[in-house]
Amino acid sequence: MKLAKYLLLLSVPVTLAVSCKKSEFVEANINPSTLTSVDPGAQFLYAGINYTNSFEYYYDYYRAIMPWMQYTTNSGGNQGVFTNESGNFNYRYSNFYGNVGLALEDIPHLIEKMSAAEQATRVYENAIATIAKAYYAFYVTDINDDIPYSEAFQARYGGTLTPTYDYQSSIFDTLDTQVKSAVSALETSQSATQVLYGAAQDPFSYAQSIYSGGEVSGWIKAGNALRLKMAVRLMKVDPTTMQSRVNDVLSDANQMSSYLDSWVLTTGPAYADAGGNYNPSTFLATRPMVNFMSTYSDPRLSIFYRPNSFGQYVGSPTDPDTCALTVYQNLYKATDTPFSPIQHRLWTPNYNEDDGYGAGSGNGIFPVITYAEYCFLRADLGARGYTSDDAATWYNNGVTASIVWYDWCATQTGITSYTQLGLAKATAAANTYLQQTGIAYDASIGTQQIACQAYVDFFKQPSEGWAWWKRTGFPNTTSVLAWMPLTYNASALTLPRRAAITVLTTADANYANQQAALKHMESFTYFGSSPSDFTGGVWWDVH
Repeated sequence: MKLAKYLLLLSVPVTLAVSCKKSEFVEANINPSTLTSVDPGAQFLYAGINYTNSFEYYYDYYRAIMPWMQYTTNSGGNQGVFTNESGNFNYRYSNFYGNVGLALEDIPHLIEKMSAAEQATRVYENAIATIAKAYYAFYVTDINDDIPYSEAFQARYGGTLTPTYDYQSSIFDTLDTQVKSAVSALETSQSATQVLYGAAQDPFSYAQSIYSGGEVSGWIKAGNALRLKMAVRLMKVDPTTMQSRVNDVLSDANQMSSYLDSWVLTTGPAYADAGGNYNPSTFLATRPMVNFMSTYSDPRLSIFYRPNSFGQYVGSPTDPDTCALTVYQNLYKATDTPFSPIQHRLWTPNYNEDDGYGAGSGNGIFPVITYAEYCFLRADLGARGYTSDDAATWYNNGVTASIVWYDWCATQTGITSYTQLGLAKATAAANTYLQQTGIAYDASIGTQQIACQAYVDFFKQPSEGWAWWKRTGFPNTTSVLAWMPLTYNASALTLPRRAAITVLTTADANYANQQAALKHMESFTYFGSSPSDFTGGVWWDVH
C-alpha cells in the first residue's frame, strides 16, 4: 500500500451523486434496480472521497477535539467552558449512514447481480470494501456506543427501514469477524484473475485506486492493523478477548513494516480548499505542545506549527482562566501576536501563507491507520506484558516512522518553510531525537512515553489522540508531555469522552429501537447521567 500510489487528484468536482427530490432519494434507497448499472468501483470511489468530511473538520476537529486535546487554541485563546460539546458535533455519524456505509454496502449486492464467472473475479474487491466499511463503522461506534449496524443499509435489499441498534460489544465482535474473513480472502489465491479498484482493465482505475493502488498486500496489512487497533480498544473492558485477538492478528506474517504501508488518503489541493471548511487559519499552537517539542528539538515542530512574526515558536496557554488575563488578551489582540499559528498547509494545501509564494498546490493528506500508529500499538502491548514484543524497539520504530512520515507529509502538502529531509536524513534525525534523556525509552515510565509520543503523532488524527487519552490517561498534567490544568472561574473543566446522543422524537419510526438501545447503554454507570452527557463514556471506555 505504497503512499505514492494513493494519489487521487480531485482538482475538479467529482459528481457521483446528483441532487434529487426526496421521493427520488427514497426510491434510490429502497429499490435495488436503481443500481444495476453502477460499477462497484464507482461506489468505492464515492465512499473513499467521503471518508473525510469538511464539516467534521470544521466542527469536530478544529473547534472541539483539537482544543480539548490541547493541540490548538483559537486566535483569542480558549474561552469559558470550551470543553462543552457543540450541537454540530459528530458528523461521522451522518456521514456513515448517508455516504460511506451506504455506498460500501452496495458493493457486495452489485457483485451478487453479476454472472457467476464475473463474481469470481470480484472476490478481492468485495473483501477490500468490507475492510473499508468496517473501519468506518468502528470509527462511528467509537464515540456513539450502540448504533444500527447488522440491519442498517438493508432497506432496498429486502431489509428494514427501522434497524435495531447493535450493542457496541457485538459490533466489535462482528467487525473483527468480517475483517478477519476479508483478510483471509485477500490472502487466498483465486482461480479467476481478480478485478481490482484501480486495475488496468478499469478505465477509471487510477481515480478509483484511492488507498491501495490495486495492491492486495497493502489491504491485507491494513486489515490486520485495523483488527489490532480494534482489539486494543477492549483493554479496559475485556482484556481476555483483546489478548485472544491480538494473538490471532500477530500470528499472521502479513503486517505493516514501513511508513510506506500506511493507509492514507491523498487528494489534490482543491479537495481541502482554503476557502472552505478545512481552513484552520484562526488556530494557534499550544504551550504544552510547543514546550515539549522545543525542549527536545522535535523535527516535527515546524511541520505542525509556523513560527511567529519574530521567527520563534511560542504556544498559547490552554487554560481559559490564564487566557482571560489582561496580559494574554493584549497579546492575542496585538498586530504581531507572539503565538505561533498552526501550519496551515498541513491541513489545507492551497492556503496562501502570505510568504511571497502565493497559494499552494500540494496534496491533501488524510491518514487512516499509519505505520507509526501500528508501532505504538505494538509498543503499548509489549510494555503492558500482553505480548513478548520489545516495547523499546517498537517505541523507537513508532517515533522514527512518525518523523519520516511527517517529513513526507510536509513535502506533499507544500509547506514552503520546510525542506524535506528524505528517508535517510529523517531517520538520522529520529535517531538523534531518541537518544535524548526524557525521550529515550525508560521502562519505568514506558506506557506514558508511548502514549505521549502517540499523542504527538496523532496531530493529524486528533480523534485518535482523544481515544488514546481515554484509554491510557495520557497526556495529563504530570506526564512527560504535561498538559495545563483547565479551569474556568477557578473551577476545573471536565473533558468530553463521547458524543452526545440526540433522542429521537416519539413520531420517529425508529424511536422504539433507539429507546431500547438507550436503556442498554444507560445500564452502564460510566455512560453518564443522560444521553446528552458527553462526559460519560461508551462501552469500551470504562472510567
